[in-house]
Amino acid sequence: MRGGIGEAHEPTGEQWLDRDAGRTVDLAGNQARDGIDVAQEPTGEQWLVQDAGGAVDVVATRRRHADFLAGTWLPGLGSGVADRAEPRPVRRLRVAFAGAGSGRAGLTWGQRDIWATMLRQRNWLPLGGRRPLAPGTSLEDVAAELAYLHGRYQSMRTRLAVDEHGVCQEVAPSGETFLEVFDTATNQDPEALAERVEAVYRRRPYDLRTEWPVRMAVVRAGGTCTHLVVLMHHLALDAGGAAVMVREVAVRESAEPDGMQPLEQAAWQSSQAGLRHSDRALRYFAEALDRLAAGPAPALRPGPRRPRHWCGQLVSPALASAVAAVAARCAVDDSAVLTAVTATAFARLAGTDRVLMRPRVGNRFRPALGGAVCFVAQSGLLVLELGGATFDEAVDRARGATMAAMKNAYFDPRALETLIGHYAADHGRCPAVALFFNDRHGTGSGTGSGVGPGADYASAFTWTHRGPEPTEPLSVTIDDAGGALAVALHFDTHTVAPETIEELAWGIERAAVEAAADGDAPTGVGRTPDRRAP
Repeated sequence: MRGGIGEAHEPTGEQWLDRDAGRTVDLAGNQARDGIDVAQEPTGEQWLVQDAGGAVDVVATRRRHADFLAGTWLPGLGSGVADRAEPRPVRRLRVAFAGAGSGRAGLTWGQRDIWATMLRQRNWLPLGGRRPLAPGTSLEDVAAELAYLHGRYQSMRTRLAVDEHGVCQEVAPSGETFLEVFDTATNQDPEALAERVEAVYRRRPYDLRTEWPVRMAVVRAGGTCTHLVVLMHHLALDAGGAAVMVREVAVRESAEPDGMQPLEQAAWQSSQAGLRHSDRALRYFAEALDRLAAGPAPALRPGPRRPRHWCGQLVSPALASAVAAVAARCAVDDSAVLTAVTATAFARLAGTDRVLMRPRVGNRFRPALGGAVCFVAQSGLLVLELGGATFDEAVDRARGATMAAMKNAYFDPRALETLIGHYAADHGRCPAVALFFNDRHGTGSGTGSGVGPGADYASAFTWTHRGPEPTEPLSVTIDDAGGALAVALHFDTHTVAPETIEELAWGIERAAVEAAADGDAPTGVGRTPDRRAP
């Protein structure tokens, strides 16, 4: 049932499906009928349920579409058009598992945060990939690793459930899964087959209510295991949890898992102590939004394109060396410098003196979460005020604002959404465009040690992706790139024009180079009158 409509009231046959003259399903027509943004629907026909003869099972498809809208069934990444030539496993080994801890609870704050991102971006955000196997690895060895993953970690035995309170997590005490085995054809490169299997796993939709979080396959050549393919959805773990998992799997750690486990986290977060903790963070957010409201809204022009969502990337040796120089001079973490120069470039473009940023915070500095293999990272919130600042002052403000954002990045995401709703009602507009910021490069202690030796090539900007897959309105991700820094900018062209994004990318590099040359030089961001002043 969806929207109070019983199955008895559903259209019969396929009459509700819009088809073009070629008899293919017109997804846009059906999406418009449901009032859904076409860009947020699965691509191709991957959400359709068909029988062996290719006919659409209308009732099952309607149920799947309802699950899609509810976020319990999500598309993967890549083309959704059925590929009849995709590789098929020659065997599916049944793998049983059991582990400590089971039960049903609400989603943890970290789970809610990443699940909301999965819903906004309308995919299950694949993690993992493929790797060669050590010589002599057997199918039994890989099956044992799969059983270990499920048995040791609650997050790998978790599926979504729906009760009277909405979506929740359900941790099973035991179960079984399958290890798929793929054999290369004559003269086929096993690496190429592993790459193909990985692509299929990434593209395949996830039913978060019935499937376990791990998809695993072995590729063989001449009967010898050569490659492992492992994909997981992002609800299961974050980057910090993945690092812990990799270490423990390598040695088959047998000691009790470290840190607060998901069910324990959910219990604490709903306790009085957890609610008080979240309330303190919300007070910080309210103060930050109050400072934001006192300044001008950023003036960014949209530039709608088809497809709607784009990504560009600047690979910059100059940015890497400049950030290292500023961090060393100011004795701060590289991330504070990157926050400052990114905000400066944005403020210059947008004509504002304060920038709303949503930094990704790992939260693993919290003792109870450091070793937990699950998702605990959250998008914090900070407002960086740059009016009249020099570059070194901007870096110092970024350091302080980042530390405050980290301190307050463990909270109930639903409460923040409520707070933002109140802000919009009080001020007649939503908060200014938030710049989601994820610094993933390896940082040092003011020495730029995460950057590595300088590269000897010129900076370059390229458009790396254009597609219908939704992104945040604007997000900036920083990664290492062999002596350079790579700045990836994902954005919605209905929010920001592509030419503005390219200008922002080069502006980040330019601000860093200027900061390295003279820390006492003004950022060029003027101070605006404070609307709160009497």
